[in-house]
Amino acid sequence: MKKLTLAVMAITSMAGASTAFAGDTGWYVFGAAGQTFNDNSKSTMDSWVSSIGGTGFSSSLSKGTVYNLDIGYQVDKNFAFEGGYIGSSNETYTASGGNLGMFSGSAISANVSGWNVKAVGILPVANQFSLLGKLGVSDIKETTSFTIPGLGTYSGNGSKTGVTYGIGAKYDFTEALAGRLDLDRYDIGDSTASSYVSVWTVGVAYKF
Repeated sequence: MKKLTLAVMAITSMAGASTAFAGDTGWYVFGAAGQTFNDNSKSTMDSWVSSIGGTGFSSSLSKGTVYNLDIGYQVDKNFAFEGGYIGSSNETYTASGGNLGMFSGSAISANVSGWNVKAVGILPVANQFSLLGKLGVSDIKETTSFTIPGLGTYSGNGSKTGVTYGIGAKYDFTEALAGRLDLDRYDIGDSTASSYVSVWTVGVAYKF
């Protein structure tokens, strides 16, 4: 009886291990939303307004929402590929008052759209919790508009292909469903000038 019990326990353990291994591979979809992190856009724009003679003005920055939708394939428990669309709503800077005169209330808005492809390293830590490391390439288009009250809106855009990288954490609620927290860096600008922007997102992945 004791041998039979041990045999059943061994088979059950192997079955559990097989189930866990099966859950380590396969296609998944991933959606997330967040904002730029530690973004110095406001101070940069304040400095620019000051550099062209602006004094005594007040300013504000309304952050946009960054979102992405990816398709991925997990090769094994330690490695995956994912890629897809990234976009954002408008981030808008407004300056008013002081000596801005007719330019008081002017606003500069920007949003991004593009794609990215990343290799993802996965480090299981405990139970269903894993740490992530990401490296890949992105192509991001930034669209900007400059609105002057009473005069209209002027638009422009630029695009940049560059290296993207990031870190993250994942918690597997089930074999199919996982929650993620990610921090990624994207190269945004054009062929003449660009800078890296940090983005944090919270998302959900569903494995087929």
